[in-house]
Amino acid sequence: MSKKTIAAIVALAIVMPAAVVNAAEGANSTPQQSSVQASSPQVVGEWEFKSQMPARASTATMTIKKNAEGKYEGTWSTQRGESVLSDITFENGKMKFVQTSSFGGQEMKTTYEGTVADGKITGKAQGQWGDFTFEGTLGGETKGDITGEWQMNITMPAREIVEKLTITKNADGTLAGKWEAQRGENTISDVKFEAGKLTFTRTSKFGDREFTMKFSGTVEGDNMKGVFSSERGDREANATRITAAKAEEGKKPAEVKKAEPNTPAPEKKKP
Repeated sequence: MSKKTIAAIVALAIVMPAAVVNAAEGANSTPQQSSVQASSPQVVGEWEFKSQMPARASTATMTIKKNAEGKYEGTWSTQRGESVLSDITFENGKMKFVQTSSFGGQEMKTTYEGTVADGKITGKAQGQWGDFTFEGTLGGETKGDITGEWQMNITMPAREIVEKLTITKNADGTLAGKWEAQRGENTISDVKFEAGKLTFTRTSKFGDREFTMKFSGTVEGDNMKGVFSSERGDREANATRITAAKAEEGKKPAEVKKAEPNTPAPEKKKP
């Protein structure tokens, strides 16, 4: 065998394994996916609705939020009152829900279906009033201010604990909390208020022991109802905002002048 033949065989032996590896990698590889993904439209928040019914136009405010299970919940408010939405779904930019109204003890259901894009929803509705079109605009978070002092009533197995939560707003718009209790050192963190729902984490220290609880509650005006969750289980809590009451109590009462001592009038000297 000539030297040239031997050299050719050696070169082939070196190249073949690399070619096999490259072929295998090419067979097992998947096409590179684009890192740019379309952003999912936002539906949680407060919507201002306008509906063009067959006989008249109407307006409403729809509030959408997500519960602890990640499912959508909502309310529908008009001049006639407020109702709870049901069967709320949102997939591929399409939103659907059922709004139930009550007139004279009779329930009337209307099904809304629309497309959500750029903070707006447009679509058609079907109900006892007939078919009509509607449009809505997302206004952001539920209106309302969460800041202030809140009296927290926490239900324990054998008793109820009354403590105080103070929520303030930082210069950058984020929220901060302070917890006042008779026992232990308490720290509040991760305070968030979105679509009428308040969440935060409470860390309590008792000597060398430390406990962490997460709170999730719904706020309506000056009232709050929620649950503290920890490894020890869940504890229901109700709260009332007391800032206004404290402001009234903090007013200084009108100053009352002290009465002069009750001393007899001096006797007049006789001329």
